[in-house]
Amino acid sequence: MPDLVIGRRDSSDDDWHWYPVPVGDGPDGGGPRRPRSGLLLAAIGALLTGIGVLLLVLSMKNDSSGSQTSPTALLASRPPPASATVTGPALSATATPLPGPSSTAPPGNARLFVWSRQQQQWLTSDLARDEPGFPEGDAVPFMLRIDDAVASTLYNVQVTYGCRTSDGAAFDYLSNPSDADNASLMTPPGPGRREDASIPIPDDSAIAFDPGGRRFRAWGASFQQAPQGPLPDAPCQTQKRFSLSLMAQGGAIFVVWGGHLASKADWGQNQDASSQRSPIYMEVGLGPGSPLKLGIGPDAIAP
Repeated sequence: MPDLVIGRRDSSDDDWHWYPVPVGDGPDGGGPRRPRSGLLLAAIGALLTGIGVLLLVLSMKNDSSGSQTSPTALLASRPPPASATVTGPALSATATPLPGPSSTAPPGNARLFVWSRQQQQWLTSDLARDEPGFPEGDAVPFMLRIDDAVASTLYNVQVTYGCRTSDGAAFDYLSNPSDADNASLMTPPGPGRREDASIPIPDDSAIAFDPGGRRFRAWGASFQQAPQGPLPDAPCQTQKRFSLSLMAQGGAIFVVWGGHLASKADWGQNQDASSQRSPIYMEVGLGPGSPLKLGIGPDAIAP
């Protein structure tokens, strides 16, 4: 009898009839065989599922790091630095301010004055009066005034004085104005108050008799370093100079000093300031442009 049979009985017949059951080709293994294409699709699905899980884990890890930005993103989002426009020796109105005293100011409205002891006033012209006002060995007051100075800006000032001519010694060194001229500080257009800063005037190595205690005095500014000079550092031929560095407070700047008139006691007969036949000059320079210049004539110097 075949392995698989089926029995049937008609309703009119009491006997069973057995028939073989048709069976197709069975599988080689213990279960149904899957086609190869199904196995390939299953493998691809499993691979995609794994990739999806990996991407999900990485995304959750990035989210947990907060709102930190990578260094590359920081560099890309940083704006380019602003560039300053510089015209001449100073920053223009459109320039980006720079920290510290790194810019030099334009001269602005700068004026040089000489004090007339006889008239008790500041003059903007050469001091040349018939009546002598200053004896040799005394110091003639000079004043530099700079209006509308720019606050926190560096002003470089050069003071040049005629120390010798063919007629002899002139302003042999720089000094303080004498006590006889104290009124000059309170007389317009002078500062009218006590100075804001002062700094020693360096000694001249070629002169043995210049006294100590001599100072440049300033209003509306502070000295940024010791004065440089007197230059050249040698016996005088014609001129010597000092360089001053001033940081402006804003408003007006005043600088006051004295030009010492050479005396015969120091230089000998006919070699003093009163022996000059032409005015002797003081100059002030503030960057490019012609220096400010004032002199004192021989008629204003008493022997």
